[in-house]
Amino acid sequence: MNKRPEPPRRWTWPHYRFAQYSLPWLCRCLGGWRVRGLENVPKQGGAVIASNHLSFLDPVVVGSALRRRTYYFAKAELFVPIFGCIIRKCYAFPVERGGADIAAAKEAIKLLRGGELLTMFPEGTRSRDGSLGEISTGAAMLASRGGVPIIPCALRGTNQVMPIGAKLFHRGRVAVSFGEPVDSLQYGEKPTKQELRGLTQQLRNAILDLQAEQEEFYAL
Repeated sequence: MNKRPEPPRRWTWPHYRFAQYSLPWLCRCLGGWRVRGLENVPKQGGAVIASNHLSFLDPVVVGSALRRRTYYFAKAELFVPIFGCIIRKCYAFPVERGGADIAAAKEAIKLLRGGELLTMFPEGTRSRDGSLGEISTGAAMLASRGGVPIIPCALRGTNQVMPIGAKLFHRGRVAVSFGEPVDSLQYGEKPTKQELRGLTQQLRNAILDLQAEQEEFYAL
């Protein structure tokens, strides 16, 4: 399978921009849309956006909350004829789950060093109850190798708008929060496994803090 992502260009595919502008409008119609912390996302240069994972809708929601485009990992099984072409043009590229995918990691590092954003869901799977599960050290590793910061991201409500197993949108409010960057280079470009775990714990704590702040939006 071709692991190469869509080549970075000065322009962005129009259907990606269409989704970026139309999804917030749809979410407002369904119940609400709120984005906080965009000032924490660099306007230029690479960064890893590391988010909790609740729904298949999450990649589109993160991409719509950002003002820049972002690349994504997507499981290799999704890259079937037609659908695979569509999501590739939306800046997703395949990764093999269940082990280290060195080819995909190398492509991700190239993107980060080239100044692109990469969105990751380091839990590896969607949460069934909305709580934050254990997160892998992959985001910290790629960020440190790419020499870029990690931007914590918290999502809430996407599992209400598109629950697991649903084929249609439901009513619900969506909140997206971006936290202050985590310095992936505080231990250098090649941190040890223990140092990667430390970075990952910082990331986890930041996402939990963002989720706590989102409680106010849902208390209204």
